[in-house]
Amino acid sequence: MSTNDIEFKLGLNAFVETNLQSPDYDAMILILYPEELKVQLPRHIGGFVEKCFKVDRHIHSTTTVWNCEYVSGGRLIISPTGQISAYHDVTVVKQAARKGMLRALDAGARNPLLVVQNLVEYPDAQLVCILGALEALYTPLQIREREGGRNYIKIGFYAEDKNNDGFDRIVRNAIALERARVFARDIGGADPERMTPENVAQFVTNSFAGDTNIKVTVIRDENIIAKEYPLLAAVSRAANRIDRHKARIVEIEYKPSDPTRITETVMLVGKGVTYDTGGADIKISGKMPGMSRDKCGAAAVAGFLKACSILKPPHLKVIGVLCLCRNSVGEDSYVADELLVSRSNKTVRVTNTDAEGRFAMADSVFKLSEVADKELNPHIYTIATLTGHARACYGKYTAVMDNHSARAANHAGRLQFSGSRVGEGIEVSVIRQDDLAVNVGKSKGDDLVQVDMETKSRHHQLAAGFLIKVGGLENKNIKYTHMDIAGSAGEAPNEPSAVPILSLCHLHRVLLF
Repeated sequence: MSTNDIEFKLGLNAFVETNLQSPDYDAMILILYPEELKVQLPRHIGGFVEKCFKVDRHIHSTTTVWNCEYVSGGRLIISPTGQISAYHDVTVVKQAARKGMLRALDAGARNPLLVVQNLVEYPDAQLVCILGALEALYTPLQIREREGGRNYIKIGFYAEDKNNDGFDRIVRNAIALERARVFARDIGGADPERMTPENVAQFVTNSFAGDTNIKVTVIRDENIIAKEYPLLAAVSRAANRIDRHKARIVEIEYKPSDPTRITETVMLVGKGVTYDTGGADIKISGKMPGMSRDKCGAAAVAGFLKACSILKPPHLKVIGVLCLCRNSVGEDSYVADELLVSRSNKTVRVTNTDAEGRFAMADSVFKLSEVADKELNPHIYTIATLTGHARACYGKYTAVMDNHSARAANHAGRLQFSGSRVGEGIEVSVIRQDDLAVNVGKSKGDDLVQVDMETKSRHHQLAAGFLIKVGGLENKNIKYTHMDIAGSAGEAPNEPSAVPILSLCHLHRVLLF
């Protein structure tokens, strides 16, 4: 079957509905907010919900299913947010919508109708509500390929302001964003054989085939990779013994139809380690399961480009680089103590082969730092499941760090704000002089060390410091932001979260307004 069968398309399998009792649906999902928020319920539903509360007071804490003649399909799923305090954010809306949709599917619904309410406290609550429901409908790529079909037939969205063009635009934005996130989840969540470096390259190429505003370039030649991406080539050495595991660089470029309208250039480098054994410094104590998710940074970059290809922002040029390789163990493994020369001509001493992510991206960062000089208002990002330290510090949230140029514009703070609007939690860390200095080589002839193994703290910041130094950004006035998604990318058995696609789309105005 086509992998696109999971996609949502307005007017085909997703609809803006105007009738709560439409015969086209077999269940209605209602998000129930705390009474003190005074969220208006749809007409004829308020009294029914009051009766439900008299029967079962748990409707404000547990998702329940009710027989209701006032709604489409005669089946009402009430999904509560629970109490919302000053410390909550719009994520509570997403979670309630997701739980409601999952409960509807469990009850046998295949044509659900979602009520999408306004919430003054959260300006983007309607968008996040729809995204939460759509997320529940995701089926992993390999299940779709093997079993075919979807877990739904169609979905409807109802709002009291349904005749407002604004709601139609919100639905269109949500569908486009979810298609982008499905694309990213397919790459990030598939197993390491389904998504080898070459398979990722083919998957991306096929997905963008026919998009006139997207150009995809795949670098496969081992000699070119060895010469132009020497640090990535070192990581990939043991894997290169197996054809399907050989490294790939995938460059994706989005240009609007009218180049004269471009006001900024977004340049993204994604870590795409399709499987990370740790290399010669092999992972122990059962730490390898889940290491196929080490490509979620590259997946997010591809997903952001997918959103751009659908929504076509007229003011953006986007360059994305997927750094695809496999950190394998073998007779040709790169090992600690090796002295490598990066694309930036800096010598780098290998100290821990399990710090391969910064090596995978380093040469591409330097390349973009050179390209950026010729672009309009450039901003470089690295997105990676890079350090366990970021997860230890911030749990399931993304760590974001600016270099001096980006910090002068409070970029990380604005990105954090965008994340709060769309339900992606972001924590801001500061890159300090220490985080650059700690990467300086310790032996004669060493410009840099891969990672200072004696350092016991600030590992997610010093990784950003390494990328700044090896990427030639230390003394350049080019904005650069590093996003460590090690804790937020999603761990099995949960599906990949596809962060930070929503935050980037919100910040860079990719959405329809």
